[in-house]
Amino acid sequence: MTNSQLDMINFVLIANPQSRRVDLFQQALRGCGLSMAQLVSYEELLAEKDSLTDWDGSNAWFRFEAPERNFVVDRGFVATGAVVDDSGDHQRISATAAYQLPEDKGRILYPRQWYLGWRHCLQSWAQPLQGQVMNHPDNIVSMFDKIRCQRILENADIPIPCSLVRKEPIQNYDQLKERMAQQGCRRVFIKLAHGSSASGVVAYDYRGENERAITTVERTMEQGKLRFYNSRKVYQYRNLQHIAEIINFLAKETIQVEAWMPKARIDGREFDLRVVVIGGEAKHVVVRVGKSPMTNLHLGSDRKSITDLPSALTADNWATMMHTCEQAAACFPKSLYCGIDLLIAPNFKDHYVLEVNAFGDLLRGITWQGQDTYTTEIKTLLQQHQGLPYVHASSTHQTER
Repeated sequence: MTNSQLDMINFVLIANPQSRRVDLFQQALRGCGLSMAQLVSYEELLAEKDSLTDWDGSNAWFRFEAPERNFVVDRGFVATGAVVDDSGDHQRISATAAYQLPEDKGRILYPRQWYLGWRHCLQSWAQPLQGQVMNHPDNIVSMFDKIRCQRILENADIPIPCSLVRKEPIQNYDQLKERMAQQGCRRVFIKLAHGSSASGVVAYDYRGENERAITTVERTMEQGKLRFYNSRKVYQYRNLQHIAEIINFLAKETIQVEAWMPKARIDGREFDLRVVVIGGEAKHVVVRVGKSPMTNLHLGSDRKSITDLPSALTADNWATMMHTCEQAAACFPKSLYCGIDLLIAPNFKDHYVLEVNAFGDLLRGITWQGQDTYTTEIKTLLQQHQGLPYVHASSTHQTER
């Protein structure tokens, strides 16, 4: 593209200003010789003090970022979700009461209602736009629904762990144990259907009278009331009542439950991969070596590069795994990029897609051909834009295969 064409491009970044993702994306734009993006905050949009249509146009490219680290925004999505129809049995709070919620750092508050509100807002904001979108909300909300996401992958014959909620939801602790017994499954991962960053994740092991739950959920009793918090510390529970209370709380908010599968190891420790697929190609990869069943880097897992992978992982098997990641990303055709969590089995051949993350491109220090993820995304988008537009914001909803 010519310099004059580059000068005409207007990026619009929808994010919380305090997110580190904002600075990284702005730096990448400058590095590509582009003007900085117009920053539109989720808080201003929720308060209707700003509108995306003010920045819309044929040369506008919109990027929706993770709405992280802002309680006012979270509270606004919970309030919006109060008026969204849903048949679930999750906890509910009125919009008025939601706006009055006091900040309680780390507390897990109305995650299903939050998701309903966020989904409604994203789709409403994107619908009238005439510009283009890097990751369309239609795809973002599907990726952010773990149950729906896994069904999309399964329908596309992507290898995934066996799901225990494929046909019916699991609504409580007793149903979980019954379903595990029916399927002969002794170890499962329980995940909030709409959680992120290991929020509401439990690695649960049930063998006869012995039960164990390894989780980021902190159970507390305050003034006679049971409360649950997200934590950077990983807890291990063996008290059956405490385990049941945690699972019952999560299950009411909708959970994905899948087989807890063994992983390959490096130096005696299990690992998995975060693979960022950009423009249909698997590019940036980080190896996450866990100190617990949860390998999220913010929980203290070690980072390694692909050069640290054991020689037992052959080049042919690696190529197959990267192709699987690309196929998984192709299930969301209205998105330029996504992060794939990939489990490699101990035989270094079998592999399974654990999750697809619309905001899984924050891999600081990991480069591909000398470029970080944000720079690669921008350059890929510019290359694609030389042909047909990548995706139109108001295009008809596509059926994700």
